[in-house]
Amino acid sequence: MSQEKLPQVLIVEDDERQSLMLCKYLKSQQYEAIPARTGQEALREIHQAEVVILDVNLPDMNGFDILAHIRESKNHIPVLMLSVLSDTPYKVRGLKGGADDYLPKPYDLVELEARIEALIRRKNYTEQLQFDALLINRTEHQVKVGDQVLDLSKLELDFLWYVAQKPEKAFSREELLENVWGPQFDGVERVVDVMVVALRKKLGRNYLETVRGIGYRFNPAPMTEAES
Repeated sequence: MSQEKLPQVLIVEDDERQSLMLCKYLKSQQYEAIPARTGQEALREIHQAEVVILDVNLPDMNGFDILAHIRESKNHIPVLMLSVLSDTPYKVRGLKGGADDYLPKPYDLVELEARIEALIRRKNYTEQLQFDALLINRTEHQVKVGDQVLDLSKLELDFLWYVAQKPEKAFSREELLENVWGPQFDGVERVVDVMVVALRKKLGRNYLETVRGIGYRFNPAPMTEAES
């Protein structure tokens, strides 16, 4: 039997002491902490996380630029910014740039954890993902490409929702079976391939890319045949 998955929090903080403190505290509160010391490392690891804790001052790029990169890639992951820059203009810049929350340093760990919990709760309540023309609304069981509403089964929607939550992450067939069909499913991995073929046909674009030797990944911005 698989263990319950802990919420994953990406901590983008170059100060080693601060990063270790945050990781230790969040682990004690039943989160999985993923540390990143630079902006480039954060962008490589972001597909693993459900929430990002983003420091503004980093050695290779600032947090505002990282935030812009995240939002430009159509990733709707909740982002909480941390900074010693506590003046209102900096807060406004972060929030208008797409941050979901902004917490000045120094901060209280209990308050930080409460804000993380609120972001995860808000994200799970919404249950809607938007990628340019593609809209996935799990709450209303609706998937649209442009103005066209697609006829998807519950299992097809569950599959699409699962992979679309983490764009660009490569999922193995085994992981997809475990998390979409469920641990009780005793069928063969081939059903994953059948599912992907059916969804590609309905979506009209190759949102589901094959990753050789692994399985599949969700591409939030696939090209049409005319564009490729």
